Amino acid sequence: MGNVVNVIKASGDIEPFSDRKVISSLLRAGAPLDLAQKIISEIKPHLYQNIPSFEVYNLVMRILKKQQQDLAARYNLKKALMELGPTGYPFEKYMAEVLKAQKHEVSINQIVAGKCVSHEIDIIAKNDSRFMIECKFHNQLGGRTDIKVALYTYARFLDIKDKGFDQPWLITNTKVTQEVKTYALCVGMKLTSWDNPEGESLREMIDKTGLYPITASTTLTLAEKQDLIEKNIVFYRDYTSIKTK
Repeated sequence: MGNVVNVIKASGDIEPFSDRKVISSLLRAGAPLDLAQKIISEIKPHLYQNIPSFEVYNLVMRILKKQQQDLAARYNLKKALMELGPTGYPFEKYMAEVLKAQKHEVSINQIVAGKCVSHEIDIIAKNDSRFMIECKFHNQLGGRTDIKVALYTYARFLDIKDKGFDQPWLITNTKVTQEVKTYALCVGMKLTSWDNPEGESLREMIDKTGLYPITASTTLTLAEKQDLIEKNIVFYRDYTSIKTK
């Protein structure tokens, strides 16, 4: 395709389709370079001007499902996190397990009496430091965590910091605005979002631990996923190990 094809992102922003961007996302999910390049060549004839980003994603997923189910599950991570939902398996419980795998001592949903009022803390995590963690969950593509959440998190920390907390930590399954990044850096708040900070983003944390959620499966229905979650089978690797027994 000689002409530039624009892609409409879930946020409404428009950007040119990028071979490099799709290949990079496939490589991060564990695809070999030759497969990533093959996928690019197969989806290009199906692109059209102002194609929604979810259609590009669906084109890639259709090929991955035929090639490698495990790879498709890893590529499906962003959507899978959104499918966890506040009613199936809360995001803070999932993140607590990811942090445990990274050698943190964790507790969830603890009530801490602050200087002014009491607070229910999503996660308290401890390794070299003791963190007050606020988990911000979004279940729609294109959403971003904005400055109000960062301000709220830091204000809560200030009220309980004398209870032995060293640092506030905001974790979200989406991207954050530049204002949030600037504020977090200014006040010394640890920040983990879908793609930030480089090397320690949420996506990379999950990749390193291998704790992909069961919702990443591309073969199970949503009802089947929820049934497994209710049976406390939350992680994809637990499901695949059961299947192979």
